[in-house]
Amino acid sequence: MTPRKRVLAALNHRQPDRVPIDFGGHRASGIAAIAYRKLRDALGLEPRSIRVYDPIQQLAIIDEDVLDRFGVDTIELGRGFANGDEHWADWTLPDGAPCQMPSWALPERQDGQWVLKSQSGRVVGRMPDGAIYFEQCYWPYLEEDDLDRLPEALAETMWVAFRTPPGPLVTGQYGEKALAEGARKLCKRTDRAITALFGGNLLEIGQFLYRND
Repeated sequence: MTPRKRVLAALNHRQPDRVPIDFGGHRASGIAAIAYRKLRDALGLEPRSIRVYDPIQQLAIIDEDVLDRFGVDTIELGRGFANGDEHWADWTLPDGAPCQMPSWALPERQDGQWVLKSQSGRVVGRMPDGAIYFEQCYWPYLEEDDLDRLPEALAETMWVAFRTPPGPLVTGQYGEKALAEGARKLCKRTDRAITALFGGNLLEIGQFLYRND
């Protein structure tokens, strides 16, 4: 079975030829960039430039040679976008190793730590030296809410303000067309099952806006 047919069989409660394997098909099954570089070294694979598609959690794009090595059956839709060098900017991982981040989500250095800013310029996430991922530091509704201005409030939360690829590449008047075209190209390029992420954090949204407590 092809990876795509294997995953579809499992989802339809039909017996596949083996258990499907997911590695990086979702952010929850991804790998931290620091660990990914060490994994490539441990496998004896050639060094490659590491691209961190999720700056908040510092998750790395998993290269084809690693996906092949573990027989991975899935791939995330974002891999069909932001494949050009113009979409990436140089950065440095917390352990000092070089990497690249999406050019639209590049952290900034401020007051002795790394910060993430919303489009309004507000600091919404921070990563002090010694930490290995960003934490939210601003909650729009912590003191008082205004549900009539919910879209504006969400734009000031770290998890909404910093989108992983395709991110802004599929926004605007022709965004849906660009999303469909990118999905078609990825589908032709791979026989892995494509998973598409969406902002369906129905319970977490409350935490994003009001803080966990």
